[in-house]
Amino acid sequence: MTLTELRKEKQLKTTDLAARLGISQGYYSNLERGKRPFNDLLLKKTAKILGVRLSTLQEAVKSQPLDSYKLKSWMSGIKINGLPLIKSFYYHLETNGLDIRSLDDLKLKFEMRKFVEINIGFSILAELSENKNLLGHIRNTINTYSFSPKTNMFNKNKNS
Repeated sequence: MTLTELRKEKQLKTTDLAARLGISQGYYSNLERGKRPFNDLLLKKTAKILGVRLSTLQEAVKSQPLDSYKLKSWMSGIKINGLPLIKSFYYHLETNGLDIRSLDDLKLKFEMRKFVEINIGFSILAELSENKNLLGHIRNTINTYSFSPKTNMFNKNKNS
């Protein structure tokens, strides 16, 4: 059974499920279509809302293959030390004598997590230091959003 079928079986619209998850309908739609990967927290919350076992939901999600172009594009947009995340991570593995082919999924996930935790903060701080217009852009973008306590979500202001 697919994720869409599980949702429809509970007679939920994507907007309803997204609101209950605290995410936008567009983000949820991308999750359901395999355009974005689920994280562990969203998987657990979705399983609870749909009233299914976590393993059932995981199987449904696996039945919808990730759109590798979108995932690659998203991942490649993150820069570490001025390089795309994956390339920078590759150099990290190589420098530390780790061969990607010898790492199982759990070890690879652990190494990537450790690498990102160590490096992402430095990369963000370096970008903030080097790009004088970035803080203004961040401020202006944040000012275009408002929080709605009723839906517990952030919304783009219509005036912006």
